[in-house]
Amino acid sequence: QEPYPKGVIPLSVIEKVRSTKDNKFQVCTSHRIFVFRAENEAQRNEWCSTLQKVMDQHRGSSRPRPANTSHCQKSGTLELKGQKSKVFAALSLPEMWLYKSEQFFKMGIGICVIEMRGSTIREAKNRSFELITPFKIFSFVAESEREKREWMEALQEAIAEMLYDYEVAEKIWSNKANKFCADCWAQSPDWASINLCVVICKQWQHRSLGSNISKVQSLKLDTSVWSNEIVQLFIMLGNDRANRFWAAHLPAAEALCPDASAEQRRDFISRKYREGRYRLPHPHYATQEDVLQALCTAVAGPALLKTVLQFFSSTEAGLAADPTPREVAPGADLWWGPESKRPRNHSGNPHIQEAGPEGVYNEITQPVMHSGYLYRAMAPHKLPGVKKSKEDFQRTWCSLERALLFFETEKCTEPLGHIESGDLISLGVSRTQGLTSPGPTERFRFTLELFLTGEKVQQLGTDGPETLQAWASAIGKWFTPVSCHCLLGYEFQRVGQLRYKCMLNPERWQQAFFILQKAHLFICPTEDDGAEDSINLRRLQELSLVPPTDTPEKKELLILVEMGRTFYLQGLTRADSAAWYADIQASAGGRGNALRDQQLSRGDIPIIVDSCIAFITQYGLRHEGIYRKNGAKSRIKVLMEEFRRDARNVKLRINDNFIEDVTDVLKRFFRELEDPVFTLELHPQWKEAAEISSKPQRLERYKELIHRLPRLNHKTLAALIGHLYRVQKCADLNQMSTKNLSLLFAPSLFQTDGKGEHEVKVMEDLIDNYVSIFNIDEDQVSQMDLENSLITTWKDTQVLGVCLLASITPGLVGLPGGWGHCQLPTLGPQCPTPDIW
Repeated sequence: QEPYPKGVIPLSVIEKVRSTKDNKFQVCTSHRIFVFRAENEAQRNEWCSTLQKVMDQHRGSSRPRPANTSHCQKSGTLELKGQKSKVFAALSLPEMWLYKSEQFFKMGIGICVIEMRGSTIREAKNRSFELITPFKIFSFVAESEREKREWMEALQEAIAEMLYDYEVAEKIWSNKANKFCADCWAQSPDWASINLCVVICKQWQHRSLGSNISKVQSLKLDTSVWSNEIVQLFIMLGNDRANRFWAAHLPAAEALCPDASAEQRRDFISRKYREGRYRLPHPHYATQEDVLQALCTAVAGPALLKTVLQFFSSTEAGLAADPTPREVAPGADLWWGPESKRPRNHSGNPHIQEAGPEGVYNEITQPVMHSGYLYRAMAPHKLPGVKKSKEDFQRTWCSLERALLFFETEKCTEPLGHIESGDLISLGVSRTQGLTSPGPTERFRFTLELFLTGEKVQQLGTDGPETLQAWASAIGKWFTPVSCHCLLGYEFQRVGQLRYKCMLNPERWQQAFFILQKAHLFICPTEDDGAEDSINLRRLQELSLVPPTDTPEKKELLILVEMGRTFYLQGLTRADSAAWYADIQASAGGRGNALRDQQLSRGDIPIIVDSCIAFITQYGLRHEGIYRKNGAKSRIKVLMEEFRRDARNVKLRINDNFIEDVTDVLKRFFRELEDPVFTLELHPQWKEAAEISSKPQRLERYKELIHRLPRLNHKTLAALIGHLYRVQKCADLNQMSTKNLSLLFAPSLFQTDGKGEHEVKVMEDLIDNYVSIFNIDEDQVSQMDLENSLITTWKDTQVLGVCLLASITPGLVGLPGGWGHCQLPTLGPQCPTPDIW
């Protein structure tokens, strides 16, 4: 069956649906009437009622269709293989629409719509290019080479946009005031100043203020810095309350608009934040420097949420008493909220009321009342993770109120059973994407597991992912404190209570609610003196399970070591503990080919890269033809699978591993990444940079592009280029010059077919100019030269390597007990041999 239709009528352009005679019905738009015939009258009526229902839902929830080309990322006429005439294409994230002509675009009636997620772009001959989707390849021909380049760049940028992590952004946008830039009113701002507490658009002039004034962070690129507490702060505060302070005295004539020039933006932002020209006076801080210092201290300290909210509340108290009228910028009503929420006094000024708990969390929480049919396992069992067949489940009406009640049908009044919130220890959510075993329909793919006291587990099956998420969110909010609720509106794997100890208080067991969401484990303490925290499972140096026989409490103990921090976790029951361990291990496994999915070392680069570089540095600098000689395909495949399965448990040893196998694994890892380390989005700009004839200008352009890379790409690239710089410094021994290394690595790092001369040129420049491009200081260069000299001249490289690589990279190889536990000396010029060993 053809995956794309021959015509599309968006719901947004349908004005009404009406039935006519002969089992026909009409779909009416403002420009055309479409007539359809059903097989019988009942089908026609069902079509009419269904269309009317989804139209009503669409009007209330869906985003509007672009009304003109100015709302599109790119639009224009293209030739499409298989179409007799040209088509009009309109790119409007997250989709690309094809129309017969621009007139049909204005009417809203399309040929088909292409989802950009999962798509890729491929250049073809002359003016042609291809859009490759999971279902079909679309071959386009642009009107000129320039148009072709612009289309390819626009599509690559759109695809990259789909790879961003919107989880934090969507949470922060749940406060409607945060959907508009705090400085220029642009929609959907995706950056924020952490210390100024404002959400801003991607016009990044805040960086010109310096990090001592504005600590700028993307909502979508590096989401690991967004702790649960910071996200809650931005949801609860919002741009409206923040601007009541920062823009309280902003004259209408000085307001910034989205079309303002870069110079206007810099001047405005400097006046607003550096000088504090428009802000309210603060009762506790006399100068602008004091205000900025107080905010920087607050967001970096304990009790962040409480401290920052108190900072802004104290200024609002003064605002409520200020009777002075003022002329404010157009659209200021947005900052004050709906009229009904602004009680006024006799002078017409808004009163600022202290928000109670209900008001504070009105953007975060949802009612936990929920009901519907689920499939309930007939008897709770004691083995978590055991997938029962559908025959073991009974369709049951479930009602979530003060307790979770089970009824035979919706009309029954006597429950078959119930679960109290106090009996629920944790909730597991299972989303099995595909089943390869026989009879895939015999088991539920979407299930909930309720872990109860007494080692019991209640399984509930659902029909699909939407029902699963609705119930998971409702049950999660039902038995957890409100501090967890902003996370439970999104997909998660598990939520529940655990006992834990950490290094801040290593002697005392505490109890908290934990939420496992993707690769992050969030901690929401139940005690007032506990601190909210999160653990990035991709950055774990150790994940181990201590058996009950080895613990004083005779209970299993889960140990997590992340970036020098150690956490001890203990489930409240044995079944619950085993389930948490399995889910955390799966989330920390580093499966997938995206860079962001990899297990990370202490240096914040993928462990597979860290380990390979460390091994090759220790044993391969003197190896002739390093990276040029190929390893054995069978051994490479096995080693690659081991890294994919659990990179932190792979120990490379010279007695067990061949140098050629490790070098091929490193190149293969980069070649198989979902998005190249240089990124598809920036690929055309890297090629353009390589063509700059002036070397200083070319290197400066490289620096700019490197700073535009996501943080993980930046750090990984820096580590690899530093390693290749080290390798070519030993070219007299290994015969691998910069040119040779560039020819070998460019196809993997850019994921080209090996013919890209521009890509090779980029690699040569980066390796030869590693010191200046990556701002490496003289001490580091001297240390690297010394290490190279010692590695290539000392006979016993195994003795030397263990000591030496402590200073080269944190991803040590072949060490007893694992590299996460090593405390090794750094080798310096005056370090004698006995001290090293």
